[in-house]
Amino acid sequence: MSERVTEQPDPGSVRALQREFAASLLGEPNEVAAHIQPGRFPPEALLQVYRNNFILSLTEVLSISYAASQAMVGEDFFNAAARGFILANPPGEGCVTGYGTGFADWLEKLPTTAHLPWLAELARFEWQLERASLLPFEHRRWPADALAALAPDEWDRVRLLVADNLLLLSVSADVVGLWRMALTGGEAPPEPLQQCWLALQKQPDFSVIPVAIDKGQYQLLQACRQGIPLTELDEALNPGALLPQLVAQGLLVAFSVDAAPGVDDQ
Repeated sequence: MSERVTEQPDPGSVRALQREFAASLLGEPNEVAAHIQPGRFPPEALLQVYRNNFILSLTEVLSISYAASQAMVGEDFFNAAARGFILANPPGEGCVTGYGTGFADWLEKLPTTAHLPWLAELARFEWQLERASLLPFEHRRWPADALAALAPDEWDRVRLLVADNLLLLSVSADVVGLWRMALTGGEAPPEPLQQCWLALQKQPDFSVIPVAIDKGQYQLLQACRQGIPLTELDEALNPGALLPQLVAQGLLVAFSVDAAPGVDDQ
């Protein structure tokens, strides 16, 4: 939920009037209508126009971020859910680029979505797709020659580096299959509630590709992202077999070597 400022401005100030107007957009009763000069339309009717535009504009923002979710439930259902979310979670700032976080949780808690256990996971996937599109580009390529040239005493201090252009996602539904079905009219996935692990990888054209990985690859990438040294990676994950795959997919792109023990950083 967006944070709201609790400090109360001086009554009659411009800031107080702005806060009253913002509250009126959410349907909260106040005296802001008294500050509107009567004209062709009564003040309350003018405020209702602003309220409607406020809801419609933010609903459009949500429909862009959650296009597949909207397609799956229908426009009327989506708009009703969006309206409730907007009134409970109004924007905390003028820029709406990041508006919509938490909408998946909102959908999950609605009693009318209990029969759609995959819907919240699909919405979370869509939100992460949008977040991934804002990541930096990745220009590094795996330095095989540099790794092969390491001295024996350096191997214990090697940390593998995950690409900057990807997000890792673990979901309890076949969100890629559902997403493609919703947006392209394809067939429903045979097992919509199967566990999936994904790497959302930003491309040079700003698109994001969901790369399917398995649980072991996901856990190994998470361990590398946490900075666990190469020699301390869990052998149960079989890193010897998985690392070449992750390098070939462009998910591991570099490595670092920690300073030797006792070496003074200067």
